Amino acid sequence: MKKLFWFLPIVLLVAFLLSCDKINSILNDNQNKDPNTIAGDTNLPLNQVGNTVGTSVVVGGKSYNISSSISIVKNENGVATYKVTADLTKSADLQKINNYIPSSFKDASGKINAQINYKITSEGIQDYFNKDGKAHTIAKYDCQVGDIYQMSKSDGKTITRKVTAVSTTDDFAYSGMYIKTIATEQDSRIPGVRKFVYRTNHKFGLVYVEAQLEDGSTAGTYLYPSKY
Repeated sequence: MKKLFWFLPIVLLVAFLLSCDKINSILNDNQNKDPNTIAGDTNLPLNQVGNTVGTSVVVGGKSYNISSSISIVKNENGVATYKVTADLTKSADLQKINNYIPSSFKDASGKINAQINYKITSEGIQDYFNKDGKAHTIAKYDCQVGDIYQMSKSDGKTITRKVTAVSTTDDFAYSGMYIKTIATEQDSRIPGVRKFVYRTNHKFGLVYVEAQLEDGSTAGTYLYPSKY
């Protein structure tokens, strides 16, 4: 009987530890299933304060110099704040795109002057580019075609992003080479804009953003980080 009393606490302790592991596993699984939660390492060169991003803008198949300046001015727990300035008033084609950008992101002369936040980790990338400033995933690097990232706003409306392509070969032209990318499409409620398309890469982060307009034209921006 003494042996039984000695053995019973050990059995209960093991059972407790196993149940804790199971609970933690369930919690982690639920977190991983949340489309707008990304884990992974945030200590990446892409996130370093001072990192700059070059741009190349193409509207209707024609390249433009928009005198842009993009740099990371702050990083808090992996959320990098980018200071962005650009001039989309130089031509009629650029001005057409500029008209779709909210005035809150412009200075008195109508040029872009804003701060935007991105979270980039070894597992994915998300932005906070919505009226509520909520995290919204652009892509998880282990995603599959058909994965959906939805985000509900305080006004009851939902923004939907869907993975439409995942490269298996280096097939996307980028900075004089070809790389693998994930294509994510987002619905649009901006009059005149049909949808947005994002291209991401596990090494370079967000590499391309395109707006497809209802008149059939497109406007795209390639992004080239100086550190990655």
